[in-house]
Amino acid sequence: MKFASASRDELWINGVRVESRLSHGVATDEDNRIVARDDYDEELVHRCDELIADLRKSVRDEARMRLVASARRVRDVVMTDATITTTKNGLSIVGTEWVDQPPITPGLPILWRNGSASVLLHEAIGHAAEHDAPPIAWPSWLSVRDEPSFPLDDCGNETRIVDLMREPPSAFRRESFRDVPLRRMSNVVVRGNHDFDVSECVEVFVVRGGAYDPLTDIVTIDLGTFTLRKTRAEIAASIAGARGEPIRYPGVICSREGQEIVVGSHAPEMLTR
Repeated sequence: MKFASASRDELWINGVRVESRLSHGVATDEDNRIVARDDYDEELVHRCDELIADLRKSVRDEARMRLVASARRVRDVVMTDATITTTKNGLSIVGTEWVDQPPITPGLPILWRNGSASVLLHEAIGHAAEHDAPPIAWPSWLSVRDEPSFPLDDCGNETRIVDLMREPPSAFRRESFRDVPLRRMSNVVVRGNHDFDVSECVEVFVVRGGAYDPLTDIVTIDLGTFTLRKTRAEIAASIAGARGEPIRYPGVICSREGQEIVVGSHAPEMLTR
């Protein structure tokens, strides 16, 4: 099976492009080994350039912005990904408007808004599923699924929707033609309808980053002014409710084993205590 890919990655600071990288090549499975060549696929590079040109329209001053676009060909099917991450004063920005994250007061319930709860469960459920972590008891009303937006994974297998609370992702993905395919998330969608009432809480609009440690089963979420650090069991016990339709939290670039890929992330408004 032949896999071809191209990607363009740009860094912009205060409206000025300071770095641009183009990667392209082809990988072929031969006798249980991957043979990679730095070949040029004109169509894939052209698709990347089109995606990057569209992302550049969102570049703005007074921010650090990373633009990532990729295109890959598997069994003659071309698939693309594109995202943009924006940070200002060390915090990620969601959407086209600046969102200032208020200080987090430890001990108060947290209301996760703007789809930010998807980052919490991306780590606590998605990454744990990738590592075959033992099951724990999540709220019965909660649904966390990987819903691939492309028909084939990077090994040429047909993709399917997966319940991440019960099994690992079905799709094998890789950052580039040089990398070994790994079982990875592709499009995480959190759903749930369990209303809640809270008199005092802190609101989370943006998340700086997150991590899951499979050795300790601890999830760490960097909220800029506060770092949340809990085991998966503690996070499951803290989830008090959710409401509304899933909202896309853009700009999630997920890293595992040194491979960075774009992962769609969606969640409703959620409360944790």
